[in-house]
Amino acid sequence: MKIVKNRPIPKDEFTPSKWNIELKLVTIISIILLMSISCIIALATFFFKRDSEIRIEEANMKLSEVIGLKVESDLDSIKDKLKFIATLLNKDFDPRKTDDFLQSFIQNENHFIYIGKFKKNDKGKEPVKFIYNHRYLTENKVKTAKVQSVLNLYSKEFLKSFDGTPKLLNISQGFSFPILAISVPQRNKEGHNDILIAFFSLKKLLNAFTTSGITEIFMVNQEGIILAHQDLNQVLLGTNLSTHPLIQKMVNSNVNNGQIHYSYKSKDYIGSYYKVGFADSGVLCVVPKKEAYEEVYNIQRRNIYIMLIVLFAAMLIVLYFSQTISSPILKLVDATKQIEMGNFDIKIQPTTRDEVGILTDSFIRMGHGLEERVKVKNILGSMVDPIVVQEAMIDLQALKQGTHKEITAFFSDVADFTAISEELSPSELAALLNEYLSAMTIILKIYDGVLDKYVGDAIVGIFNAPVEVPNHHLKAAKASLEMIEKLQELKDYWTFNNLYTKKAQSMDIRIGLNTGFAKVGFMGTDELASYTMMGDTVNVAARLETAGKDYGVKILISEETKKHIDKEIFTRELDMVQVKGKNKPVKIYEMISYHSQVPQNIIDATNIYEQAINLYKKKKWDKAIELFEKAIEVKGKRDKSSELLVDRCIYYKRSPPPPKWDGVFARKHK
Repeated sequence: MKIVKNRPIPKDEFTPSKWNIELKLVTIISIILLMSISCIIALATFFFKRDSEIRIEEANMKLSEVIGLKVESDLDSIKDKLKFIATLLNKDFDPRKTDDFLQSFIQNENHFIYIGKFKKNDKGKEPVKFIYNHRYLTENKVKTAKVQSVLNLYSKEFLKSFDGTPKLLNISQGFSFPILAISVPQRNKEGHNDILIAFFSLKKLLNAFTTSGITEIFMVNQEGIILAHQDLNQVLLGTNLSTHPLIQKMVNSNVNNGQIHYSYKSKDYIGSYYKVGFADSGVLCVVPKKEAYEEVYNIQRRNIYIMLIVLFAAMLIVLYFSQTISSPILKLVDATKQIEMGNFDIKIQPTTRDEVGILTDSFIRMGHGLEERVKVKNILGSMVDPIVVQEAMIDLQALKQGTHKEITAFFSDVADFTAISEELSPSELAALLNEYLSAMTIILKIYDGVLDKYVGDAIVGIFNAPVEVPNHHLKAAKASLEMIEKLQELKDYWTFNNLYTKKAQSMDIRIGLNTGFAKVGFMGTDELASYTMMGDTVNVAARLETAGKDYGVKILISEETKKHIDKEIFTRELDMVQVKGKNKPVKIYEMISYHSQVPQNIIDATNIYEQAINLYKKKKWDKAIELFEKAIEVKGKRDKSSELLVDRCIYYKRSPPPPKWDGVFARKHK
C-alpha cells in the first residue's frame, strides 16, 4: 500500500511504523541461511564423492585387468594342451599307444569332457578323432549321445573355425551344468585347416570370478553371451547381454582395457572391461553407483541431519521473536476462514503498525467489499444461471457481444398443464411448480446444462454455452431421460402421499432437443438483458417439443442430435416433417432409452415401424398401414405415432400427394 505523506491524518486512519516486517524477516532468514550454508560448505560432500569415484574407477579397472590376465592364462593353457593333442594326432604313432595316451591325458586333465578333431567335408565337418572323459561323464550322469547332441546343436558355430576363426561358446544349456566349448583351427598334413573342439568344465575359470563385495564380474563372448559369472544361474541360462552398454563399448573399442559410466535398466553403473585376446571374448567388472557411493550418501544424510538441527534451532529463535508477526497472521487466517464460510462480519483490528498491520487493515476493507459483491452475486444467482453469472464476472463484455457456436437446445413442457392448474389453488400450484422445476433444474445442472429461462411450466436450457461442454449432445440426451425417470418418482410420491390432484399425479412432460449452430449471449438493452439463444436451431427444438404431442412421445429429437447419441441411446425414426416457419424438412426421432434398457418387444416394434415408414415414403399405402398396425400389436400398447401415420396413409389414398412428393409432411401449426 502506498502511504500518502504531507496531509492531515484522521484519527481513525491506520499508521504504519518504521520497524517493518521486511527488516524482521530478513534478519532472521539471514541467520538461518548463514548457518545452513556454512555447514554445507564445511562438509564439502562434492569433493569427497569425486575422490571416491576416482578410487572406484582405478580399482575397477585394475580388477578387470587382473582377472582378464588370469582368464587369458587359463585359456592359453587349454589352447596349448589342445595344440599338443593336435600334434600328437598328426604324428604317425602307433594308434593303440596314441589312444592310451589320450585317455590317460583326458583322465588327468579332468576339466576336459570331450576332445575331437574334425576335417571339412561337403556336409560340414567329419570327425577324424575324438575322445571322451568317461569318468567325468559317469560321475555327472551324462551319456556320450548327449555330447554328440550338443556338438550337433552348435555345429554352425564350430564350422566357422574352418575359416581360421576361434570360437568360445557357452554350451551349459545343453548339459544343465556349467560347460564351455572351445573351437580352434589346426593345420593338417595336407596344409588344410582342421578344427579341434574341446568341451571343458567351467570350474577351470570360475575361481577367477569368485569375489565378494559390490563388484559384479563376468565374462562374455563376441555375441554378448555370458561364459562365466559368479551367479551360476546366469551361465546355465546362457544370458545374452548383447545390448548391454559396456559390452557394446568393448566390442566397438580398439583398446584392450577400457571403462565407462552408463545406465542400464534404470540403474547407474561404473563398468570396466578387459579383452582376453581369444575369440573376441572379454572380462567385465561392474559396480553399481548407488552401492559404491553409499558412504558418500551417509555423509550427505549426516549433513542433512545437521542442517535440520540448525533449522530447528533457527525456528525456535524465529518463534521467540515472531509473536508480533504470527499473532495477527493467525487472526487473519481465522478471519479468512470465516469469509470463506460466508461470514463477512469479522471482528479483527490491527495490532501492529508494520506490513502485517497494513495487511490487516486492507483485509477488513476487502471483507466489506466482498460482502457487497456476494450480495449482488446471490441476487443475480437467483435470477440468472450461476454459470452465466460466473462467466459474466470474468468477462461480461464477451457475453454481451455474443458468439455463434454449436449448441444443443433443450425445451420441455408439461402436457395439459392448464387443465392441471385449474384444479389447484394458487399455493398448491406454486408448490407443485417449485417441486417439479427444482427437480428438473437440478438434473439439467448435473449434466452441465445452463438454464435459459422458465416460461410458466416450461423449461428452456442450453448445452455447450457459455462454457464448452464435451459431448453436449449426449449430456442433453441423458438429462432428458433422467428427467422422465425423476418425474415418475415425483408422481409416485404424490400418489402415495395423496398430494395435489389425480391429473397432477399422472402428468407427463414433452421434451424437444436439437443440435446446431445458434447465436448465444446477452440479448436486450444495455440496462436490461438476459443470456439466451436465438436462431433456427432453437426454433426447431421448440417445434419438436410441441410436435411431441401429435406423435404421443415424450422426447422428440432432430437427426443432428440423433447421430451423436446413437452409440448409447436407442431411437426410433418417426417422420420427415417441415416445421412451421422453416423451409428445409427435418427428420425427427423418438428418443426411447439406453440400448441396454430397451425391451425386446420395443426393439421389434421399432424395426417394423421403420419398415413401414420406408413403404410410406414409397407411397405403398396398404403395405405401410399393415406394418404400422403390426408395430402397434408387437408393442403391446397404444402407439399414437403409428395411428397418426395410418390416418395419413388413408388420407393419401383418397388424396394422393404430388408426383415428386418425398415423404415430407408440412406441419401447419407450431
